[in-house]
Amino acid sequence: MSQIPVSLSRKLRFSQIVVFEQVLRSGSILRAAQALNMTQSAVTKVVHELENQLGAPLLVRGNRGVSATEFGELVAKRAKSLLAELRYMTEEVNAFRTGAAGHVFVGTLISASAALLPRAIQLLKAKAPAVVVTLRVAQMDQLLPALIAGDLDLVVGRVPEDGSWHAKSPQLEAETLYREPLCAVGGVHHPLASHTATGLMDMLEFPWILPTRDSSLRLTADRMFHKAGLPGPSNVVESLSVMTNVALMLDQMTVGLMPHSAAQQFAQAGLLAVLPIAGLPEFGEIGCFAFTGRAPGPAVELFRNCLREAATGMVPPAKSDSRSRPS
Repeated sequence: MSQIPVSLSRKLRFSQIVVFEQVLRSGSILRAAQALNMTQSAVTKVVHELENQLGAPLLVRGNRGVSATEFGELVAKRAKSLLAELRYMTEEVNAFRTGAAGHVFVGTLISASAALLPRAIQLLKAKAPAVVVTLRVAQMDQLLPALIAGDLDLVVGRVPEDGSWHAKSPQLEAETLYREPLCAVGGVHHPLASHTATGLMDMLEFPWILPTRDSSLRLTADRMFHKAGLPGPSNVVESLSVMTNVALMLDQMTVGLMPHSAAQQFAQAGLLAVLPIAGLPEFGEIGCFAFTGRAPGPAVELFRNCLREAATGMVPPAKSDSRSRPS
């Protein structure tokens, strides 16, 4: 009588497959019972049940122990495949539970993507190479709704000073990782690069790159000029494209503003110089946004810990301030 897969699956127990495979591996009912911490009679009973359910003998008993029948060899081949899949599933489940596997979706702005995120990703990959990290670069007004919707697990970037993000989305929390200074930058041969110190007034004669008006950094820049009693530069390009901005500053005349960590990377690469400009405000707090309405997976938690660890190496020293709204 032919077996129907659904009917057979209801009869069979996975433990029967485990016992049968162990008997063949041991070559003896007695040794299999010892390996499985079962009695010999219990192992024999399981094999008999399996034979009855499959409708044919599985084992041949001889002076040297037991071996598989032709039918038993067929079942044993499939049993090994099933047990291999179980082992793979067990490994993957354990890896997922410990955060060693999974997928983390991170939204970011320039404030975090220059130094903090690469360091955090390197730490994560050293601990859990199988975790996939997908980055999405956009403005905060695009990233936070995506975080609430579940398209992102975390958003890493500058925490807006006015707290409007929390008023609009109280289910979000932000953990401050460190505070970032703001730098003025230009080409390595910019006339101001060789000065010991200068002020904003001396920079107004040069072309400027400023953030677009919908960005929080633009508000910081506008307040900077207002506080200094200056009207602001008249020769301006508005851009958030990092590579375009760097290319423009290679004319050795154009100047711009960058968070300290990004400016240092371009300076170390010999592309830009940090200009010695006094009176610049702080860029602000760099933090990690999360949605409180969902329990984060192990891989996401592991990545958050990597962000904290990476932030301790940033300049100035990080502070571990976890809160649901900016101070």
